[in-house]
Amino acid sequence: MVDSSSQAGPQCAQSNWMQGRLSMTGFTLSGRTIAAYVLPTAPLAALGLPLVVYVAPFYVSGLGLDQAQVGLVLIVARLLDLLIDPIIGWASDTTRTRWGRRRPWLTAAVPFFVIGVFLLFMPPAGATIGWFAAWIILSYLAYSVATISHIAWGAELSGHYHERSRVQGWREFAGIAGFLLVLALPVLLEIFDPHATIVDKVSLMGWFVCISMPITVLVTLLYVPEPPMPSTAHKLDVGAAVKLIAGNKALRKLLLADLLQGLAPGITGSLFIFMIAYYFQLPKAFSIVLFIYFVAGLLFVPMWIKLSYKISKHRTLCAALLYTSALMPILLFLPKGEFWIIMPAFILFGVGYGAGGFLLRSIMADVIDIDTLATGSERSGLFYSLLVMTNKLGYAAAGLAYPVLSIVGFDGRPGAVNSPEAINGLGLTFVFLPLLFMLLTVWSMWNFPIDEFKQREVREAIARKREAAAAEIAAMKID
Repeated sequence: MVDSSSQAGPQCAQSNWMQGRLSMTGFTLSGRTIAAYVLPTAPLAALGLPLVVYVAPFYVSGLGLDQAQVGLVLIVARLLDLLIDPIIGWASDTTRTRWGRRRPWLTAAVPFFVIGVFLLFMPPAGATIGWFAAWIILSYLAYSVATISHIAWGAELSGHYHERSRVQGWREFAGIAGFLLVLALPVLLEIFDPHATIVDKVSLMGWFVCISMPITVLVTLLYVPEPPMPSTAHKLDVGAAVKLIAGNKALRKLLLADLLQGLAPGITGSLFIFMIAYYFQLPKAFSIVLFIYFVAGLLFVPMWIKLSYKISKHRTLCAALLYTSALMPILLFLPKGEFWIIMPAFILFGVGYGAGGFLLRSIMADVIDIDTLATGSERSGLFYSLLVMTNKLGYAAAGLAYPVLSIVGFDGRPGAVNSPEAINGLGLTFVFLPLLFMLLTVWSMWNFPIDEFKQREVREAIARKREAAAAEIAAMKID
């Protein structure tokens, strides 16, 4: 007679892991575990807004590179990302090691990320466009490997509907805190050293990222558990991937929402400087207004997490977007040049900033459950690579705001003279173009087919299916 419990192997371990999660009425992850998990998000955030605000302009104004060439490199680097992201997700899903699926990829990304950031943020005096291209492509590639593996790992930490929001919400909090800190470093340096140059500021940001990235990843590797690996893997099949998207209604709605969600903040971000400097006539207040806007987004992430426990994730996302949509037209009626009125308005405007990203990532974990039930595979890496792709596409497509500005007659180049009509056109573009995409996101997500009860049914069905498969294997081996 053979002991069936010893033969069930990984499938039994997976079932026990899932059943342990389902048997709990409350959350299963400690605050320390979540804190250890989210830490790497802070240095990863440096390749977002800080790179656009400081590093890219530094290569133009500080090193004298051609502005059009720098912009083209940024676009090409992002397009390469879009091609590579699904491959990274598939590779992460199919990896089998004694250390798990996600750990090896996150670990492997660190040295390439550090090298890329170091050479990108601290170039030699004679750096060429080739230098910029080489190291930004390497940095973005390492960023994609680290981000996709990290998000997929977080999605697998818990099967609890609301705990997934908790994990991804605090990840969003750490990301916003990270780029706020990176953006604050040049300001602090200027306070302590009034003679600091842009070279000094960009170098300080680079050193922060290069030092913090390996430290935070090490903490994650040491203190965050990784669930047992599934016993089955899937092949990379482009045709199957297209069918997957076409046949999964929840996935289609989520990817559409993520694309639209990327467009709205991408447009407001790309026009933010113009709006503060020209429309509100506060050219020296851009940095502080932007900083306060993100601080508001950071502080209200916990509120959106708690609201999602009460009214579901997709309805919380819609509530955040409707809140922001209601506020945006009010911006057009604020007095010009009044800093102490403009700043509180942008604090209120920033309240909804942090909600969209973490809620969509948390919802994706529920969509993955549907696929797992149907196929038996756990393809978190592949699914999250699709989510990363649509978000990048959304931010890239946000560049359509600039042609609209040309249509309304606004010119943001130094020394350009804009008529009152052109400046009003800027304000209308800043408000109503992202407003359109936010309302379309609400339309896409309002009746999303997966809520807490549906997700719980799916998780229970997955557990039963795996228990039956494990019992069948054990019976075959006994015979």
